[in-house]
Amino acid sequence: MNDRSVGVEIDATATWLEERGMRGAASLLRRVALQRDEAVRQLGLRPGAPTYRTEGSEHAAPRDLGAAAEAAMLRTDVARLQSLAERAGWVADPAAKRLWRWRDGWWELGHRRRNPKDGYHDTGWYLWGPVGSYDGEWVHRHKGQAMDEAEQLITKHRTATRGDGR
Repeated sequence: MNDRSVGVEIDATATWLEERGMRGAASLLRRVALQRDEAVRQLGLRPGAPTYRTEGSEHAAPRDLGAAAEAAMLRTDVARLQSLAERAGWVADPAAKRLWRWRDGWWELGHRRRNPKDGYHDTGWYLWGPVGSYDGEWVHRHKGQAMDEAEQLITKHRTATRGDGR
């Protein structure tokens, strides 16, 4: 954990990754966020950082072109990282019978045994997604078919919420 804040959402995602044994991914996420924040600070885009001269002149203060290039490069790197995570598909968790997937948020496909007391009315694979999507919906009894069905459900959810199926 760093002594500098990277934001609530990034820290929550990094903590989530660490809890699942993905310490390298969590560290990378925090490092990229800190680099992004530093580039933004250097550009003077944060509240409290002067972007205009105050001594009677309203001309913009000279910006550091190196910081601007770094910020643009970081945006590109983050977009690439997201694209690679989406292309990775379903990744097995170190815990038994659980798969993870990144597509505009984390998705979990987990195998559960029938237990109506816990809400699992059938043995098979259940899908959980980001807030506002799926919350433990039964997908299929067999893993391969469950993965295919989950992909269709995720695409359907993304289409309904964003209007596209990227």
